[in-house]
Order: sequence, then C-alpha cells, then structure tokens
Amino acid sequence: MKKVTFFKALALTTLLACSASQASTLDLNLNNDAVNVDFTTRITESELNIGAGLLHHQDNGDVYYGSIFVADNVNKQAGILAGVGGRVYYIDADRSNDSGTAIGLGGFINWEIPSVPNLSIRSDLYYAPDVLSFDEVNKYLDFSARIQYRIIEQAWLYVGYRNAEAKPDKGSTQTIDEGGHLGLLLWF
Repeated sequence: MKKVTFFKALALTTLLACSASQASTLDLNLNNDAVNVDFTTRITESELNIGAGLLHHQDNGDVYYGSIFVADNVNKQAGILAGVGGRVYYIDADRSNDSGTAIGLGGFINWEIPSVPNLSIRSDLYYAPDVLSFDEVNKYLDFSARIQYRIIEQAWLYVGYRNAEAKPDKGSTQTIDEGGHLGLLLWF
C-alpha cells in the first residue's frame, strides 16, 4: 500500500469519527530536524480514542501512523491517566531506503504532580516486534517522555525527548528521530 493512500485512509477515518467525538487533541512538537503532529479524538460515551499522526525527519524519513486506545484514570485517581492500545505504522526510512508497516502495542501514562499545580509528566511507549512488522521492517520502537505545563485550561506547553527507531530486515537499526523537542498540546 502506498504511503499516501495509507495516510489518506487514516485521515478519513479520523475525520469521520469526529462527528461522533466528545473531545479531541492536537499535538505538535518539533526540533531543528523533525516535526511530529498528532490528532486524537474520543468517541462519544466511550473511553475509546482514535487518532492519526505523522513524524517527519528531514534526513531520516517519515513515519505515518493511526492509533486506537482506551484511556481512563488509574484506580479512579484523578491525577493519573493511562491509555492502552496500539498503533499501525507506515515507516519510510530515507537513509536505508527501507519501508514497511508495523503494529506497535503499548500506551501512555500521565501524572499530574500534586505539589505543583498545572505541571505534569507524560511518557508514551509503543513497540512492534518482528512478528508484528512487515515488508522491509523487522522491528519498530516509538518512545517519548515529556514535562508539560498547562498555560490555560485547554493548552499545554512542553519539553520532551523522543526515540523512534526502525530495524530493517538487513542492516543495523536506523534512528528516525532521537533527541529533545518543544511542543504544544491543544485540547478541544
């Protein structure tokens, strides 16, 4: 499947779900070499969320993804939110000219620091082992962590770290993006 067709299908699915959505987020982060944009929406009267995103690195390639997960407070504690689910990735690595798909399983956890109002820590991890990686991709890892500050009720600024890497069938692991970034998360 071509990456453009794949991304259009993800975008269309997400837009169709918006008509039945309750809350959505738009997350944009960047550094000197890479930009990541992620749109997620929650399905009405459900804990189910769907989303689509793109990670573009000017030298290392592009990663398109669609996500589906459930999210709720851990043990009904208001300050700890967790999500569990998966992402379907299309990886187009420029340096090795390898491309392929992967199904990453994982999730995220977000902890609001009780002693510091509006400050929270979040970490996301999705991993696709060999059995869930196809074409010229053998494994894929998508990890990020960040410290975020709520500047108004519906907007957060953050500083974070990301490590996104693909292992092709032949050759060594290729880093798509690794390092720090600045970001903005909007909730609407």
